Formats: sequence, structure tokens, C-alpha cells
Amino acid sequence: MSDIKKDELMKGLSDSQVNDSKAKYGTNELAKKESESLWSMFIGAFDDIWIKVLCAALVLKIVLAVLGMFVPALSGENDVVEIISIIIAIGLATGFSTLSEYRNASRSEALQEEYNKTYAKVMRNGKLVNILTSEIVKGDTILVQAGDKVPVDGILFEGHIKVSQAALNGESRDENKTAADTMDDAESTDYASASKVFMGSVVTSGEGYMVATVIGDQSELGKINKALTDSDEEEERKDTSSLKLEVVAAGIGKLGVSAAAIAGVLHVVLNLVRANEAATVVSVLLLAAEAVMLMASIVIMAVPEGLPMMNSLVQSMNTEAMYKKNILVSHKAAFSDSAYMNVLFSDKTGTITQGNLSLVEFITGDGKIVDSIKNSEFIEAITLNNLAKVSSEGKAIGSNNMDRALLSYALNNGYDDSKNDTDKVEDISGFDSEKKCATVTLKDGLVYWKGATENIIEQVTHYMLPDGEEKEFTAEDKKIVEEQMLAEAKRTMKLLSVAKISNGKTVLMAVLCLRDNVRTDAVETVEILNHAGIQVVMVTGDAEETATAIAKEAGILKNEKKDVVLTHEELEKMSDEELKKVLPDLRVVSRAKPLDKKRLVSMSQQLENVCGMTGDGVNDAPALKQADIGFAMGDGTAVAQEAGDVVILNNSLTSIKDCVLNSRTMAKSVGKFLIFQLTVNISTLLMNIIAPILGWTEPFSIVQILWINLIMDTLAAMAFGGEPILDRYMEDQPAKRTDNILTTYIKSAIGTSAIFITLGSILILENIAGITSFVTPADCADPELYEKTFMFAFFIYSIIFNSLNTRSEKYNLFEHISENKNFIRVMGAIFILQTIIIQIGGKVFDTTMLNVKALLVSMVLAVLIIPVDLIRKVIISKK
Repeated sequence: MSDIKKDELMKGLSDSQVNDSKAKYGTNELAKKESESLWSMFIGAFDDIWIKVLCAALVLKIVLAVLGMFVPALSGENDVVEIISIIIAIGLATGFSTLSEYRNASRSEALQEEYNKTYAKVMRNGKLVNILTSEIVKGDTILVQAGDKVPVDGILFEGHIKVSQAALNGESRDENKTAADTMDDAESTDYASASKVFMGSVVTSGEGYMVATVIGDQSELGKINKALTDSDEEEERKDTSSLKLEVVAAGIGKLGVSAAAIAGVLHVVLNLVRANEAATVVSVLLLAAEAVMLMASIVIMAVPEGLPMMNSLVQSMNTEAMYKKNILVSHKAAFSDSAYMNVLFSDKTGTITQGNLSLVEFITGDGKIVDSIKNSEFIEAITLNNLAKVSSEGKAIGSNNMDRALLSYALNNGYDDSKNDTDKVEDISGFDSEKKCATVTLKDGLVYWKGATENIIEQVTHYMLPDGEEKEFTAEDKKIVEEQMLAEAKRTMKLLSVAKISNGKTVLMAVLCLRDNVRTDAVETVEILNHAGIQVVMVTGDAEETATAIAKEAGILKNEKKDVVLTHEELEKMSDEELKKVLPDLRVVSRAKPLDKKRLVSMSQQLENVCGMTGDGVNDAPALKQADIGFAMGDGTAVAQEAGDVVILNNSLTSIKDCVLNSRTMAKSVGKFLIFQLTVNISTLLMNIIAPILGWTEPFSIVQILWINLIMDTLAAMAFGGEPILDRYMEDQPAKRTDNILTTYIKSAIGTSAIFITLGSILILENIAGITSFVTPADCADPELYEKTFMFAFFIYSIIFNSLNTRSEKYNLFEHISENKNFIRVMGAIFILQTIIIQIGGKVFDTTMLNVKALLVSMVLAVLIIPVDLIRKVIISKK
């Protein structure tokens, strides 16, 4: 390979060279996941299991309606109404889903666009210009300084820098990069290369010039990004919410088919038994055709058309609420899975801890702990031997987090940067990862040293007290200092020593205790998550002692005898089966590598756990994508955000708790809606089975069926979609991935209410105990119509009162009802409209006006559903 011609590179590319490079190699813009159009999202909404069921029901109904034009026995009075009803249900469900997804996708794209709008300092035509990183071309010369994000893969040819490659390889240590003389490493993919720097790395100290050798999708970060934006990859693991709803669909399908078969057989048998004429082949075939039509209608009737719309509505409302709480939902199905999450693998830095080091204590040479050292010589030692800078806002920026912590301490203790005597400095050397120290040499020969204590403690001859007095450092002092250091390390402190070396003396000025404090909200949040049945596992690159101490402080590690702490080495030695055995008790993984995270998620999923994973770097992307719910951090890489399902804009563990709580509320709302709708569905199924036995004609008219469907579907979805978020949901244990969404509670609620409504309807239509005669006026012109209207009133009022039973599992039916204004409005409106419909609906609704007595009796009978359900709740709670 050719030698580097620095003089030419320092001039940068000319405009013509830029155009040539762009034409040949393209620009540095990374591949983006192709944006889905609104139409594509609408078509995608039809993948939902319930939408497919509704579409199948629609096709069946249309086929029967068309056949009914040729074979009258196959036609039904309410064919058109049912077809329109199903089309409306499909349209509303897919519409809500599509608009919600489109809105969130737009927000996600806007976030990525803002994130990607970064600039780089590039030499063009001999001048330094600021351009978008996406406009960089191969061959460009780029100036990189402390705090900059490296915009391309390239070779450093001038200067000396340190870079953090944590976003790429998960390693927390800074890497030294020195100027190269040749282009030998231009195509290297080795992160340990002495001169090759990679896109996504952050310059922590120093400055230098680099030449872009690999750009865009060909860069290491670009390759990962392209793999993650590949839309051809199929999801192997179905989300838990869809899995559970598919089980419900199968169950309802079996119920509908069973009910249809019973009704069909009864229809044929009873008609043959009751027939006055001898049965002929033609009459039997006609009866069979009628039975087929009846069976198809019952199967369609069993399908809860409102469920997909309800699901979409609740998801839309919740994702809107989440955005206001610093949470951007990218994938709604995965967000729904937060309700069932029982394992959360969490990063430490920035999520459990604040992500910023602060200087909190000092160990002096006599082994004492002091809160502060303010003498001028110490302040000089930590500011001159420091590559961090003071920003225009008076804050420490640049270099590494330790330098920033030291400079921040000095600024908070009277240090004035404008009076900093940098003329004293002869030479400064930033932190060297091999020597594990940083030094500054003054013109008078004095050296200020800082670094790992073990690297200097053997050379220490004296120590300095906080007031500046120097004393001899004895073997006893050394022993005490080392004991204190061990104690501080167990308190999650990072230790750094500062010393001065001159005239053959090495004076220990202090051992500095720095700390990345646990977030104030993290301890409480971990406790809430644990109480909610969610196992929190901290996965960090820190040493075992530090990781263990932080896990204890955060409340993750409580029982050292039972709780398991693993290092990367220990984890690597374990077989998959061995890992599965310890996973339920795992709490901390220290010195973790990127692939450890994906393995942990994969093994946990094989145990049927629903796993969450937090992450911010490119190295976290595979695990984020593998997890059931990937929580990407708002200040993380674009690649991590693309791989995640939810973006936590404020990086807080509390926001993850909010996700779980909102998702659980959403699951509760869906459960309430299932009770509400399936109660009506099953009541209607039972009445269709019982009707031929008791010799009734169809219990409801066409328009009445449409009104019941409207109540069950659209209006109920609006009513239950706004149920309040209650903290007590975090006291529940998450349902298992394999559990049926129709719990014992839900099944008992549906069964009890459906039987009550069915028996009440039989009571009225059969005039048991003279109930119908009691409310029918003596001069009634059409007693049969009056009876049906009375039953219709009871049926709808029962549904309304049952909605109160449904919305709370507690005995107080009006609990938090004021927080769901839509529920009050919708159910109130249904009650008023139902009363108006009965009184003036006339021919349209096939009703007749009821007197006050009949109205009141229908309401009293209907309200009995409340005490009946309360008795059920008492029995269920005892079980």
C-alpha cells in the first residue's frame, strides 16, 4: 500500500474530486428502512387474526346472500344489515390501527431524522467546512476532536486521539489511536487497530485528522444498520398478545360451530316433528338449506366484530398517552407485550445509574475519609492534569467522564477557569490505558500524576493532608489506605489517585472516590417491578464488585444466598441447559459482552418468559431485536432505536415501569371488553338455540340486531377504551405467555351474565309467573309486539347495567368512574336512546310504546344483574 501524503490530505478534496468520489462510491448516508405508505399499513392491518375472521365471515355472508337470490330458503331478512355491520367493523378496526401506526411511524422517522442530523468538520478546497455527515464522500479529510462522534470508517494520519467504541463493541475502555504512516489498514475491520477509527465511535480526548476510507453502508456500523433495516427478515417469534387472541379466536370458533350445529339439528328435527304433512325429499332439503343458513348466521354472530376495533382503539389511545410520557412506541404489538413481561434485562449506565461520574469523597494518606479538599495545590493538580474544557455555560465538557467529574468538582469549589495559569505547563499526556495514568509536567519540573492507585502506591514516600501539610507515608499508612479502598469499592466507588512527583519525592495528595450514582427513581421502580412479578437482571460491563454493589443499592440483589451473580467468563463456560437452570435466580451479569445479552434473551424465551431488554449502542441491537420488547434509549444510536420496539426518550427505568402499567391497563380494558361483548354474543347464541325449542320466531328484528351490534362494537369500544390507569395493576403477577386470555374470572363473568340475560328473556317471552301479563295494558292492540318490546328493553338495560359489573373487578362498581368520562357519556347516551327508541321507535325498530310500569319493571329486572354478579365475585374471590 502507498505511504500517506499528509500535505495533500490536509488540503482536502476539491469540488471536482468530491463529485467524482460521489459518482463512484456514493455518499456517507446510511440505508434507511423503507417508509411504509399509509396504504401499505392499511393492507398490513388485515394480517390481524380477528380481521381475517371477520373477512371470512363477510365472504360467507355474501355467498349466502347471493345464493339466497336463487334459492329463497337460503336468504335471510337481515343479510344486508349483517353485511353492512361486518364491513363497518372491519373498516373501523383497520382504520384505527392504520392511523395509529402511521402516526407513530411518522414520529419515529422524525426522531431518526433529528438524530441523524449531525455535522462534521471537513477539509474541502484547502478550507475547513462544516457539512452534514451524510454528505461526506470517500477520500474526505475530517478533523475529529474531543466530544465528536466519528462520522466514517477511516485512517488517522495526523494527531493522537482516544476513542470510546462502546456503541460498537460494548467495551467501556477508551482506545488509543495514533497517526499512521501508510494506508495499510484502510480496509481493516479490527477495532483494536492502532490507526483505524470507526463510524459511531466517540472521541474522548485529543484531536487529529483522518481520511475517510470506508463510508455509508460499507462501514462496520453501516453493515449492522443495513442488516437491521432489511425488511425481508421474518419475525420468528409471535408476540404474546396476538398469541393469546388467536387462542380466543379458536375458542370462539369452536363455540360458534358447536352452537350452530345444535341450532341446525334442532331446526331440522323440530320442524319435522311439528310438521302436519308427511316429509318429502324436497321439504327435507329445504329444511337442511334453512339449517345451513341458520348455522352460518350463528357462526357469524359468535364472532366479536368489535374486538379488533377495540384493540386498535385502546392501542392508539395508549400510544398517544405514552408519547406525552417520553415514550415513543414503534411497534404496537410488542408494546402490548409489556403487560406480560416477566423478565427485564437492563443496562446499568444511564438507566439504573445517572450515567455521570461525580467526585464525592477522598481517602487521605492516613486512611481517613474526607468530604472535600479545597487547597489550591490540589485544585491545580486536578485541573492542569485534565483534558476536559469549560463550556460557555460554565460546565465541564469533552475528554472522558473522569476528567469531567474532576473539573466539575473544581468549578464547584471556587476554581476560576479564566485565571488558569496554563503557562506553567511544559507537557501534558492524556490518560494512557496501558500505563493506566495521565500526567502533566510543569516548567519547574513538578509532575502531577493521576491514575490507578496500585500503579503508584509502592512509590509513595509522603502524603498530603487536606490543609496542604505533608507527612511521611509509612507501611502502616499503606495498609490502612488499601483497607479503605476495598471498603469504598464495595460501596460502588470508582477509585483514582492523584499525586505530585518532584525532587525524588512522591506525595499522595488523595485517593479520589468517584461514583455514578444510582438514579433516585431507580430504587423505587425496581421494587415496583419486582412486586409486579418482573425479574430485573442488570447486565453491565463493570467489574463484579462494582456491579454487585450497585445492584444491591438499586434493590436488584437482595438475597446473596439465593440470587445469582455471573461474570462473562462464568456465563461463557455454562451450557445452555445450565444457564436455563440458573436464569430464574439470575440478578447480575458483570463484564458482559454484546452477544451475552442476546443469548440471555434467547434462553429466557425458551423458558416461555416474555423478555424485555434495554440498550443504546449498536452492539445492543441484536438483543433488542430478539427481545419480546426492546427498550431503546432516547440518546442511544439510531441503529439501536431502529431495532427497538419502544424508545425511552428520557432513558429512565421509571418510563419502562410506565410502559408496563399502561400495557397492563390496556390488557385489562381488552379483558373488560371481552366480558361485555361475549356476554351479548353468548346470550344471543343461547336464545337462537332455545328459540326453536320454545317455538319462537326470531327474538330480535333486523334493526334491533343492528342497534345491539352498534352497542357491542363501536360504542363499547369507545366506553372501555378510556379506562383509567390504576397503580394497583402493578401488584398483579404477569400472566404467562401460554395462559388463556379468557381467565376463570372472565369466563365466570361471561357465563353468569349471559345465563342471567337469557333466563330473563325466557321469563318475559314465556310469561313465567305472569310477569308479562302484569305489565301489559288490558287494551293492548298487539300483545305479542308488546311482549317482544318489553323483552328488548330488558335485554338492552341488562347490557347497560352489566357494563358497570364489567368495568371493575372490585365490589365498588363506580370506582374511578369519573376518570373515564367516555364511559359515562356512552352508557348514559345508550340508556337515553334506548328509552326513546322504545317509546317512539315504532315501525323502524319494530317496537311499540311501553307504559311507565313496563319500563320500570324492565329496568328493575335488568338491574338484578348487578347483585347476581356481586355474588359471583364473592364466590370467585374465595376460590
